[in-house]
Amino acid sequence: YHEISKYNGKIVATGDIGCYALNINPPFSVTHTQIDMGGSITAGHGFERVERFAQRGLKVFSFIGDSTFFHTGIPGVINAVYNQTEIKLMVLDNSTTAMTGSQPHPGTGQTMMGEISEKVSIEAVLKAIGVQFVEICSPFDLAKAQEAVKRAAEHKGVAAVIFRAPCITVSKPLPLLTVNSHKCTGCKRCIKELGCPAISYSGHKAVIEPSMCYGCTICAQVCPFGAIEGGSCNE
Repeated sequence: YHEISKYNGKIVATGDIGCYALNINPPFSVTHTQIDMGGSITAGHGFERVERFAQRGLKVFSFIGDSTFFHTGIPGVINAVYNQTEIKLMVLDNSTTAMTGSQPHPGTGQTMMGEISEKVSIEAVLKAIGVQFVEICSPFDLAKAQEAVKRAAEHKGVAAVIFRAPCITVSKPLPLLTVNSHKCTGCKRCIKELGCPAISYSGHKAVIEPSMCYGCTICAQVCPFGAIEGGSCNE
């Protein structure tokens, strides 16, 4: 959402039900609608039709999680493809149903009874129903994420970017990050742009609380002074 927030004012962003719904709040303030499960895609379809007549130049971005995609998202994508709708689908794949208890879904490879089953590929489903633009990238690599979003925005027709990284509830923490106080200038960019609960401000310097850091390295990529060190990007 750090990258998508740069498009604020240039897009209509339709959201869905999930923990990612929090992006409606600052500092990202991205999503305009949150209606029901799967509503991001169907609402996006409707807004895209409005934009065709309004001609305001706004692109429609629809955000949906992996579990919601399997639960209620696929029919909406089929409808969008069939009707040649200009929506940009952002699938946030964290390999679980995090908001309601980390239940498995068809993309996890495990049933509710704990049995191992063949995973259903989100990208394969999208391509099978006619989505010609499908890219996968890590949300922890901001440069690659930015390029993927740009390509999707410029694509004619339905375009999908799958941001894939495991939820912190189902994966082990990465190497933690620390702030080099000698390099930190106290600009607060890491705090203002990310809103990460692990980062605070003390003594005119940024401070990272170890117990809340999972080493995603996004703050290190945002810092213009190289003051945040450690971690391992793209894991």
